[in-house]
Amino acid sequence: MVSEIVENIPYKFVSVRHYGILQGEIEITVGEEVEKWAGGFENYTFEEINGITTVTAEIDVTDDYLSYFNTTYPKALKKLKEICK
Repeated sequence: MVSEIVENIPYKFVSVRHYGILQGEIEITVGEEVEKWAGGFENYTFEEINGITTVTAEIDVTDDYLSYFNTTYPKALKKLKEICK
């Protein structure tokens, strides 16, 4: 994905907007494949209570990739939890 950070509130919130895809090392920002993702966001909210941080992820996903993200994101968040200890 070709993306940009649109908002970053340290320790609270990060918002990432996707506007293209990578094909090898080439950034593609126009075309049918890009239109599926363009303007999509990944938003991460961090909330700390009593020394425990909860991460909430909100992700714009096309139906084609819903199953993929439902499988991979729990694994990715589990890995994040492991490395943050």
